[in-house]
Amino acid sequence: MATDLLTAFNEACELWNAANYDKLAERFDADIIMKKLDDAGSIVGIGNALVYLNANQLLKHPKLEQIKAEKPLTWASDTIGQVSGTAQYKDKTKPADGKITPVRFTFTFTRANDTEEWLIANAFQARLQ
Repeated sequence: MATDLLTAFNEACELWNAANYDKLAERFDADIIMKKLDDAGSIVGIGNALVYLNANQLLKHPKLEQIKAEKPLTWASDTIGQVSGTAQYKDKTKPADGKITPVRFTFTFTRANDTEEWLIANAFQARLQ
């Protein structure tokens, strides 16, 4: 994963859109919290997140399209970062006429110091409509 926050976010989105969840999980903090879109619950922990993605999302192959990320924020001596914005969440892309949901997202990243690569600590998205 990249040391530049926006690059780290973009790389994670590419892996998500490719449904390459095993590779994506390499970019997760061990204590990641991942919010479900159509459910009030969240997935906690890298193992649980990976099982959820491969068991529940792989066949749906969701994608984030038309991503409009705002300027990333960092704090705590550049060890916590956040990327927020809007996107079109496309679910069940197989078949191609999948459901599209406008969403607002916030990804929080962490690292031990300002030279390490960013890891995803929290991934949150909510419907805009």
